[in-house]
Amino acid sequence: MQSLKEWTLNLIHQYGLAGLFSVAFVESSFFPVPPDVLIVALLLAPQPPSPFWVATICTVGSVLGAGFGWLVGAYGGYPLLRKMFKEEKVRAVEQIYNRYGMYAIFIAAFTPIPYKVFTIASGALRYNIFTMMAVSVVGRGARFFAVAYLVHFFGEAVLKQFDRLLLVGTVAFVALGAGYIYYRTRYSKVRRIARRLVQNESTGE
Repeated sequence: MQSLKEWTLNLIHQYGLAGLFSVAFVESSFFPVPPDVLIVALLLAPQPPSPFWVATICTVGSVLGAGFGWLVGAYGGYPLLRKMFKEEKVRAVEQIYNRYGMYAIFIAAFTPIPYKVFTIASGALRYNIFTMMAVSVVGRGARFFAVAYLVHFFGEAVLKQFDRLLLVGTVAFVALGAGYIYYRTRYSKVRRIARRLVQNESTGE
């Protein structure tokens, strides 16, 4: 894994933003090195590019790679999904999809949860590709822009606290997401009960 990271960083040093786009693309379907590492490497270079373009190119590459992951899952189906990932992970992702839909994609796109599992599963489960990519734009964009501008403004100081920031951000995000899902679920339940009461009154029951 360490040699793979070193190879990836060398790719960035040689090809810059084009290398970042390539790694972000393949990371969304099978590559194990997250593009955040490359964002940091680019922005800490002696003559760094604009953080806006770094985050934008990384987001575009990642979302297009998610579309490719969807196609891989759609044409490879469950056999490929089970070959690439453990059986329990496949079942867990399927349960999450059935229960939370696009919220699951958003959480995977923003947090350190393996995003590639969800992009391939989206295709295998025939989840709408346009919805998946639209949600990915928001989730991946929020993540990569946050990383890019944190490094841009705070430099190497961010690296010392990066793991802690990532953990705190992930916990806070998941907590907010869970709260929102709980609110929507409760709200929907209250609406169903209210609708049932109105129907009962109108029929005289």
